[in-house]
Order: sequence, then C-alpha cells, then structure tokens
Amino acid sequence: MLGFVLPAFSSAPTETLMRSALLHMWPNLIAYFMSFSVIGIMWHNHHTLFRPVRTIDRRTVFYNLMLLAVTAFIPFATSLLGTYPAMRPTTFLYGLTLTMSATAYNVMLNHLVASRAFDPEVSEDAIRGTVFAYRVGWITYPAAMAIALIAPVVSFALYLAITIFYLIPRGVDTDAGARTR
Repeated sequence: MLGFVLPAFSSAPTETLMRSALLHMWPNLIAYFMSFSVIGIMWHNHHTLFRPVRTIDRRTVFYNLMLLAVTAFIPFATSLLGTYPAMRPTTFLYGLTLTMSATAYNVMLNHLVASRAFDPEVSEDAIRGTVFAYRVGWITYPAAMAIALIAPVVSFALYLAITIFYLIPRGVDTDAGARTR
C-alpha cells in the first residue's frame, strides 16, 4: 500500500504512546515520499517521452503494459521497505522492482528509437540525452539492489539519490520545443 497505517492499540493510547508510535513510522514516511516521487517521475517521464512520438504500434502498447505491471507493484515493495528499511530482502525487492521498471522503460525506449517513432523534428541530441538518462537507472538500480545484500541502509540511501537524479530534466524531458496534444 502506498500510504500509512496507524499502529493498532488494544485501548485508547496515551499521547506519549501515540507520539512514540508515530515517530517509529519515519521509515514509512521516507519510503512513501520516495516512492510517490518515483511514481510521479515515471508518470512525468512517460508523458514527456510520448509527447514527441508520432506512431504507436502494438509492441509499444505491450511495453507500456509491462511498465504498468511493474508500476502497480511499487506500492507493495514500498510498504515492505518502509516497514523493514534495514532488512536485505526488503531493500533488495524494492531495487528489483525499480530495476524492472528501468528495464521496461529502456525496452520501450529502444523500440521507439529503433522504429523511428519520434517526430522528425526531435533532434538526435535529445534522443541521445533521453537514452543516457534512461540508462542511468538501468545501471544504478541494479547496483543499489546488489548493495542491499550487504548494506541495506546504504541501498535505501542510493534509491533516494537516484530519485533526486531523476528530478532534473534531460533529453526530450527538457521541454525544448514543447507542444500540447
């Protein structure tokens, strides 16, 4: 679940008990904002990636469905990460989820480039910048996932750093020559 669940109490808690319970939820809060940002960035990237696309075929739709399947799994992985942020299996699963997301994006982008689906006015530099930005996730998410097997908290921090990296527009995401559809 991409959200918060208050701890269950057998009776009405005292303010001290409630404050303590809420303070123990800080990993959930960080995981929530990180994953909300990841999904928001994915939504934005998807929108900006397809803005200059002139043709969409069945393979593109299939790759979009792969991306949707992985995106729908992010809340589950986030819930585990927020609840157990220092455990190797949860940080590994979160990284695996984001690696699969990066894979879906890269497969879809490779297809769009190979099939020349972009409008002719999209420059080769913009396409190269987009490919570069997408490759960063494809490399860094598996690296952070591997680190989860040794140092889960470091892995968690790397996921945050990768999220921050993707807040900076690159390639077709720079809004150069943006137009509405």
